[in-house]
Amino acid sequence: MFCGGCGSGMHLTTRLRRRWEAMFSLPTRSRLKHLGGGFLFGSALALFAFGSMGMSRPEALRVQPEWAPSRVESPFACREAQTTFSRLGTWKATQDMNRPATLDDLVKVGNLLLQGCPPITGDPTEVRGEAIEARHFLPAGGARAADLGNTPLRRAEAAMFFYRLAADRLALTAPEETVYRFADIPRYHSLNVPAELLETIGIRIAREPEVFGGEDHLTLADLSDVATDFLKAYEDRLKMKAFSSLDPAS
Repeated sequence: MFCGGCGSGMHLTTRLRRRWEAMFSLPTRSRLKHLGGGFLFGSALALFAFGSMGMSRPEALRVQPEWAPSRVESPFACREAQTTFSRLGTWKATQDMNRPATLDDLVKVGNLLLQGCPPITGDPTEVRGEAIEARHFLPAGGARAADLGNTPLRRAEAAMFFYRLAADRLALTAPEETVYRFADIPRYHSLNVPAELLETIGIRIAREPEVFGGEDHLTLADLSDVATDFLKAYEDRLKMKAFSSLDPAS
């Protein structure tokens, strides 16, 4: 198309702009321009929002609280240790683990270990520990064993108890010599061998690496830790049938 005034060619966009200007006044054209810009921006924003919702997982839109109690998995592989660990956990759930332990608590934990852990070298057909009571493994205490529920548990008593329990269930033989590892246990004292043997097989009974603390009163948490270490030593004994540090011939 040619311009009637100058005779030169007129581009299509120029023709459309002039028609637009002829149809609407300047204020109207300004309002329509702003309205169109707002519509385009709103459409783009809505498209982005709905697109983001479509790409997200429905369960991620709101945090869902988890109220189910967590389960503690057993750290053991053998059935005997797993079962005993579970029974120990059931007993712990009914106790205040921060309170001082008593000889009665020691006997109860000992009975759980006896019932769940048959002797390593025993006859598989024999009764699995029910015939033996843990009270028989208590140190000879005379009057101290008369009232187990009100008698605080000392570290030395726990060591002698678990030493005797280990000798019975794990078939261990006491070493002929001692290295006198603990500075607070007198030389030639009967506690040296039990304390050292338990530590050697992984049952952490001492207060510190070189201080035993025989007169310390133990809490239920302490007793539970020692019992768990006993189960670990029992499982190791089942796997190896020998502790290399205690059975050189193996």
